[in-house]
Amino acid sequence: MIRHKHRYHRHEGLAQVYRKSRDAGYRRTYDSMCRQIRKMKLNTPKKRKSYPKSTYRRNLATYPGERVQIDIKYVPNECIGFASNHNRYYQITAIDEYSRKRYLELVNELSTYSTSNFLKRLEDNLGFKVELVQTDNGIEFVNDQDITNKKTRFEKYLEKLDIKHKRIRPYSPWQNGIVERNHRIDNAPLFSYYYFDIIKR
Repeated sequence: MIRHKHRYHRHEGLAQVYRKSRDAGYRRTYDSMCRQIRKMKLNTPKKRKSYPKSTYRRNLATYPGERVQIDIKYVPNECIGFASNHNRYYQITAIDEYSRKRYLELVNELSTYSTSNFLKRLEDNLGFKVELVQTDNGIEFVNDQDITNKKTRFEKYLEKLDIKHKRIRPYSPWQNGIVERNHRIDNAPLFSYYYFDIIKR
């Protein structure tokens, strides 16, 4: 349980990991949890790879569905217009590079389960066949290639839908620049004045 909660909440700090563990039935102290985390070496920093200078050149899409960028971002609590019980919510956004048509959903879990379910409704809501999906290397999309070559639920569902998948270069968010910029735009006007009152499941 500690390993699971640490995986999904470590970016929020160990206090949040402890609170989520307590909610799930953990009864030991915070210090005891920290000892277990050290024993399992969950906080051991990974050695960051060095990558050569990027020679990336973006190829412009020439028709709808040729390439769709997908990304996920955290939604501030003040934008949630329903009883959230202090849970975090995330916005999954897909943007077609050619038409700039956008489809988004609000989910309450950062996982491949949420992103694969998002794919089920993607083509129907965009209105055309998607040939290729481009994402970053987040755990909600893919596994760490240094740890395992197993495909995630998200990647398997792409194969089922006959959609190609492209991972951008690590630490290179500009390669997914269209959806990243859209999220920055959302941060200012949308999340400042509007809030969500329903959630897609």
